[in-house]
Amino acid sequence: MKMFKRFAAALLAGVMVLVMLTACGGGSGSGASTIGEEFENKYIAAINTLRGENAEKLENDTDLRNKALAQLQKIKDDGTIAVTDANTSIVTPNADGKSVTAVVISVGTKGEPDKGVCQAKEITAESLGEITTEGAGEDAVETMRALKKIGIATKVINGKTYAAIAIEIVQSVS
Repeated sequence: MKMFKRFAAALLAGVMVLVMLTACGGGSGSGASTIGEEFENKYIAAINTLRGENAEKLENDTDLRNKALAQLQKIKDDGTIAVTDANTSIVTPNADGKSVTAVVISVGTKGEPDKGVCQAKEITAESLGEITTEGAGEDAVETMRALKKIGIATKVINGKTYAAIAIEIVQSVS
């Protein structure tokens, strides 16, 4: 039970870092596909900075990116997404019986949910400067070091760019 609590805390810290790094506001801009690519690159760079110089550098994993993109497909034309689709996790026990692999997928949202629906955050040229590692606590840094893979995807819906992040963490349970 103690290991499960540590695992849950690590997952929560991971989601909190995702929220912190995607602190993007509203607005609109041109060149949405370029904004998406720039967001993906800056986000990966921020994660690698948090992981430190001695950690293996992560790249945008194709499989996880596709999972993040699948979550973005659930955003409606008006920019809303069901709360249950905004953050999902899949936990799979590993064959060794001593660890589990967790994949957490998060679509950036803003504001409070209303009737089970929340507003997806729009990524804009202005908000790219808000991707920062400042203020990341030691728990967040340790969680980023525990990442095995990361996938970041962006999608343009009705001229607005939205982002989702998928992370994979392997955690000991024994």
